[in-house]
Amino acid sequence: MRLTGGQIVAQYLISEGMPYLFGVPGHGNTALLDAFVDHRDEINVVQAIHEQGAAHMADAYYRVARRVCGVFTSIGPGAANTAMGVANAYIDSIPLLLLTGSVHTYMRGRGVLQELERTHWANFPRMMEPVVKRWWQPSRVDQLPNVLHLAYNVMLGGRQGPAYIDFPMDLQAETAEIESLPNPVTRRASGRTHGDPELVERAAKLLCGAQRPLIIAGGGATASQAAAEIAQLAELLGAPVTVTWMGKGIIPEDHPLYAWPCGDLGSISGNTLASEADVILAVGCRFTDRTASSFRRGVTFNIPPAKLVHIDLDPYEIGKNYPVELGIVGDAKATLGDLLGSVRAFRKSASDYRNSSYFNHLTELKAQWQEALRPMREDDRAPMTISRALVELRRVLERDAIVVTGAGNPQSQVFTEFPVYGPAQHITAGGFSAMGFEVPGAIGAKLAAPNKQVAAIVGDGSFLQTVQELSMAAQYDIPVLFVVMNNFGWECIKNLQSTQFGPDRIIATNFKKPDGTPFSANLADIAKGFGCFGERVDQPADVGAAVGRALDSGRPGVVELLCSRELPYSGLTATGWWDVTVPAYHREKRAKYEAARSEEALT
Repeated sequence: MRLTGGQIVAQYLISEGMPYLFGVPGHGNTALLDAFVDHRDEINVVQAIHEQGAAHMADAYYRVARRVCGVFTSIGPGAANTAMGVANAYIDSIPLLLLTGSVHTYMRGRGVLQELERTHWANFPRMMEPVVKRWWQPSRVDQLPNVLHLAYNVMLGGRQGPAYIDFPMDLQAETAEIESLPNPVTRRASGRTHGDPELVERAAKLLCGAQRPLIIAGGGATASQAAAEIAQLAELLGAPVTVTWMGKGIIPEDHPLYAWPCGDLGSISGNTLASEADVILAVGCRFTDRTASSFRRGVTFNIPPAKLVHIDLDPYEIGKNYPVELGIVGDAKATLGDLLGSVRAFRKSASDYRNSSYFNHLTELKAQWQEALRPMREDDRAPMTISRALVELRRVLERDAIVVTGAGNPQSQVFTEFPVYGPAQHITAGGFSAMGFEVPGAIGAKLAAPNKQVAAIVGDGSFLQTVQELSMAAQYDIPVLFVVMNNFGWECIKNLQSTQFGPDRIIATNFKKPDGTPFSANLADIAKGFGCFGERVDQPADVGAAVGRALDSGRPGVVELLCSRELPYSGLTATGWWDVTVPAYHREKRAKYEAARSEEALT
């Protein structure tokens, strides 16, 4: 059969079951998009307002539905606009397929409109190289079938992530004789990678002999869909479970063995148990500075003397930040399944953990954490605390609701304070903490789970970075809830400035007029301008009713909550440490900072 490059792409993506293509059209991809006109009933081509938003939509859709989506853009600026969204997906190991228009092969190096060619012709892929697993720039139409199936293999194989095809305009329109398109089933590895059996058995012995075992679950556990195995192993061992940002939701957060998060934003229970553990089982966890309190010894982890068993699909992560007793390369679900079998061989029945002193210790620490949160959660002041707002929101949302966060205090406080009860209920910009993720991310999540409540929980600064996607949500009648914590500025960073340098060192973080008065657009009114539901709330007791009205509207809804702008009410409760540097001229503060930094164990 004779097909254009655009037809090859359309038919192959349909054969892979791609549900959505998100993007923005331009002269560089018109021939590609034309091929999808004849397949409108087989794949959804959806307009985003900004290419960054398109990438975030595809990213969040995969996290919820586990189905790869595509992102389409024109050449040049449109392609460049995807960098933020693709980078966010790459850091969090989320697959998506980026398709950008590119200069005609026969005009490369001529400096045509929007070409980057001063150091190498058609050179845009070099900008994306650090944030994709692999990229292709085909030069013939007949290369496309092979390129497409390889792109899928790269995205879905091993540690997942984005793939990128820079698609010349002439190839989109010209034809080649194609015998058949690759069959995805016959061109892709199947099954899961199991850890080495001998190492798994040694890990089981180590865990069964531990007095204070702890499980820390990260994004690799979530990606592998290992929730059942995590819970079963925790119950078998009587081991508390703590989580990273990407691991939140792997265990129901009302499970008696859930320890709440550890790290610089961590809880009393999570950090205390992590520092006291004698054996730690890390599953799909990178041990970043946020998870490990910038590696300051004893604040979160004491490795060594604690013995670390680290399971990860990517060997690069094992031993990167902490030495391991056992490093096991393998898929989380498969390897945990094997580990469960080995543990059961040593321990014939589940631990009677509820009657153990270790469980009592966990329960006491969790009660201390809840008590530490209580003052901000119960505060009646207006503007309200974010903690109180989250309490009111949790009361209204259904148990299986999906929450989407991106950056700042809303992200941090949802992580440490807001309970979720299952995998894919907490969608967040983890390693990149990308501002602007929340609005398009929530749209993508809602498209992936149309029958569930989806709520973006977002600060005003991050909301404003991608607010234009409200137009897309209204255009397509996507009933997403956007809860905006409006504190008139970059409050998270302002709090850092105040605590690290002093309250008189605030700069470039407040939104204010030249005369010093606080400034904010009325974000609820902006929502109404897009055709969405909008309501501004200043009293914490009114949050639940406003959220209920937004959900009942059947439209995209923005509930704008006026939040405190003054410490301590604008801050969060945390027990860890984060290495935020202090200038040398702040002598006393610098001395304290250096004393803390000297305790970092960078091995």
